[in-house]
Amino acid sequence: MMNRLLFVLSLLLAVEAVAGPQVRVKRDPATKVLTFYLEGKNSPGVLTLYFDLREVSNCNQLPGVYRYEIAQDGDSFLTLRPEDKTRDVGYNYAYRTLSGRVDSPVDTMFVYRIPATTQRPLQITPVRDGRDMDRPESERRIIGYSVGLEEGDTVYAARRGIVLSILSPADSPIKRPDVKTTAGTVRLDVEHADGSRGCYTCLEAEHLLVGVGDEVLPGTPLGLAGSYDGEHHFTVFMLTRRAFDPGDDPLQAQPRTRYVKGRFATAEGDLFIGEKRVCQGVMNDDLLLRELSKRELKRWHALHR
Repeated sequence: MMNRLLFVLSLLLAVEAVAGPQVRVKRDPATKVLTFYLEGKNSPGVLTLYFDLREVSNCNQLPGVYRYEIAQDGDSFLTLRPEDKTRDVGYNYAYRTLSGRVDSPVDTMFVYRIPATTQRPLQITPVRDGRDMDRPESERRIIGYSVGLEEGDTVYAARRGIVLSILSPADSPIKRPDVKTTAGTVRLDVEHADGSRGCYTCLEAEHLLVGVGDEVLPGTPLGLAGSYDGEHHFTVFMLTRRAFDPGDDPLQAQPRTRYVKGRFATAEGDLFIGEKRVCQGVMNDDLLLRELSKRELKRWHALHR
């Protein structure tokens, strides 16, 4: 059971550069102004673009590596204007795109909905990193939260975001021949506005209620809780972010996945859950107010009367 759980927790999103999108440059013949666009984005969520502007001349833009977040295909991200309008701007560049928000500041005090029913208390168990074997278990870092459920229970979104991917164990970039996986269960990843990602594991593949590219809100049903042994049903919720180590070259290095501790809304108040405990989640307007505009909240109430 634990080996299977750790295997699913190892299904982190691959941090490969996105090959498709390309930078295009348009020059205005009259003004000689250059506008840079990113074209070919065909994935949900945001792309992070690292743009290395080199050998600039006849322009007051300084050379250097700039970071941009691209939300839509064809978004413009940089404009270069000539200092001498009779001459062209000189430039050279290199770039790299990465899926999701990389090096984005994450709100570590954000309050999440427990991703399960609010109708009864549930046992929540912090999942600790099994690689920290040289430390006592209580000192190992928390990498997720296992929520004990029953057959037929629904897993709900903990925060507003965009569904980025739905992965089966076979899709994992990490292969563990010593671990048997369970067909019929998937993991679902959601991108949040601050750059964090929510991962929901052990969902029944045949009973998913959302798809890639869908927007979810706190409390949106995602699917039914699955099981690895046919008896114990649960989901594990993980929060991660991606960032480069200090001094890394973002055009060459791979960003690292870092775990974010969750703070959850419960009947006892907002809690960091650092040890196994039974608690009851809550769902209220405060959770939605953090995510929705007044107009969106009014529409939500109209739909849920």
